[in-house]
Amino acid sequence: YKKHFHMSKTFREILKEKHSKANAVTIKNAVIADPSRIHELMDCFFSEEMRVCQYASWPVGMLGEDHGELLVPYLDKMIAGLDNPKHDAVVRNTLRTWQFMDLPEEYEGPIYDVCFSYLQDMKSPIAFKVFGMTVLTNLAIKYLDLIEELIPAIEDQFPHGSRGFQSRAKNELKRLHKTINSANA
Repeated sequence: YKKHFHMSKTFREILKEKHSKANAVTIKNAVIADPSRIHELMDCFFSEEMRVCQYASWPVGMLGEDHGELLVPYLDKMIAGLDNPKHDAVVRNTLRTWQFMDLPEEYEGPIYDVCFSYLQDMKSPIAFKVFGMTVLTNLAIKYLDLIEELIPAIEDQFPHGSRGFQSRAKNELKRLHKTINSANA
């Protein structure tokens, strides 16, 4: 069991070895087994080393999906990291993780604002727009008054988007329209 989790190695050593789903799952499981190790993982996520940060995002994303509560203490630092990111990987990985999280109310406004600015900025990388769009949709479904602002913002970006962006946009617009229809039913 101990060998399975590579407990003799730090997360940084595991991440530097190889980028693989097996390593991401190993790290995620190690954090679930011992939640105090979240600090070690987040040190990697906030690392100055692009590869370490990038590879740490996979287990962070997995934790965001199933155990988002472990990431809540790091939301301030995740939001702050978007102000002056060292590299795109920080932004991409942060937005990707937020898609899966049930975000605490006090963070919803700042997160909505930052995601909305990425969506509207023509220079934002597609990944920022795509992940941010899902975060925005998740929040708009919770706060219906945001939908009337979000739908036109997504539609404005649609003609300029890649196939991946357009595919995600169609899904998110469907979710938003379904929410409006349910609310009006």
